[in-house]
Amino acid sequence: MCGFFISNSKEMDSFSEISIEKHLRFRGPDGSSGLIIQNGWASYHSRLSIVDLSSGVNQPVINHDKSQLVFNGEILNFKDLGYKYFNKSYKSDTYLLNDLIVNDYLDLVELDGFFAFVFIDSNGKLKHACRDKFGVKPLFYYEDNNGISFSSEPNILKHFFSTKVNPKAIKEYKAFRAPIFSGSFFKGIKQIEPGNCYIKGEYFSAEKELYTDDLQSKSKNSLTQAIEKGVSSRCVSDAPIGLLLSKGVDSNLIRFSGDFNKLYTVGFDGDEDIEYLIKENIPNLKAFKVNEEQFRVAFQNLLKLRQEPLSVPNEVLLYLIASEAKKDGIKVLLSGEGADEFFGGYDRIFTWASKISQFDLDSFLKLYSYEPVSKNNFLYRYIKKIFQECSISDPFELVRWFFIRFHMPVLFRRLDFALMAAGVEGREPLANHHIFDICKS
Repeated sequence: MCGFFISNSKEMDSFSEISIEKHLRFRGPDGSSGLIIQNGWASYHSRLSIVDLSSGVNQPVINHDKSQLVFNGEILNFKDLGYKYFNKSYKSDTYLLNDLIVNDYLDLVELDGFFAFVFIDSNGKLKHACRDKFGVKPLFYYEDNNGISFSSEPNILKHFFSTKVNPKAIKEYKAFRAPIFSGSFFKGIKQIEPGNCYIKGEYFSAEKELYTDDLQSKSKNSLTQAIEKGVSSRCVSDAPIGLLLSKGVDSNLIRFSGDFNKLYTVGFDGDEDIEYLIKENIPNLKAFKVNEEQFRVAFQNLLKLRQEPLSVPNEVLLYLIASEAKKDGIKVLLSGEGADEFFGGYDRIFTWASKISQFDLDSFLKLYSYEPVSKNNFLYRYIKKIFQECSISDPFELVRWFFIRFHMPVLFRRLDFALMAAGVEGREPLANHHIFDICKS
């Protein structure tokens, strides 16, 4: 897990390595590359080492022909792909990804993992700027007449290019607790969409996967196997792994599908989840009770680091428990995000959707929004357009698509930032294509 910045902007002479370190080093506390100028591009990479711990600072990967790769995330089936294409064992998913691109073997659909990466070819041209299928890892960008810049965090782009706050994003935040359509809080700063490449376009579509007549019923055994595959693949790590536990079905499903000797839960004194789990006397569970002062200090620290609003108070608790896990040597924490979106687990909304024969936007927004969305404003019209353009007609599947496509990346961003701020990588074993292939049927 890492943070990167890469740009071919004509303004790169004004870029400050100190500023980049300030905004991105927290994502890679184990080492950074510094700002490197190569073939018309300025690049920076900070590393949290999870796989191949001994390799040190290994990015940007600069090849003999001056092509280069910056990469954030994990390709969890990198060993299998190494044998498939090169008949050899790889120690690093970064170098496997680089070799796939250089040898023109890259098939994004084959990659099992969560990632964001940018590749510049030997001529200094942008060849890839890709994000994983479900948008687990962030990839922000800013483009103007002077060039294009990519980053794992939007605040460094805002800093270098003096972008202003986007009022439309603020309205989205008030209604949905995140700028789910604008991509960021700042004008001109967007995100590569999940399942997309900036150059080659869409390579994966949840809408197309859900909108098909070629659906076959799957057995419970196939679902069990998919869950076990998702959990085992997300445990690929050379660093210690722990599990974030609540009393919910999702995290306990992960718990009983794997073998974890470090479990963590967090909350205030008297909170239902933490009190329940403490009474269960679960082996190896560390329950961390937060007081008001700890929450206040952590909240202010996160605001200063992120330089934009947090989505929900739980982000602060995630940061605090990840900080505790970090003290125990944990560098990876598994969490249950994605299960509710894949399996229709939000009772109030999905129960409504299962009982209606025709989708009604007003009813949906009453259930989904934190504050009313007026029919007269742009946000209502935009959401209406999104639903009208979707090819799915069944109300339940339409709502499920919305949650997978737009809501789920917000949860990933929340977990990614909160844990990275503590120097820990977050992984979501239930949000992967193994389980999606089963649940879509």
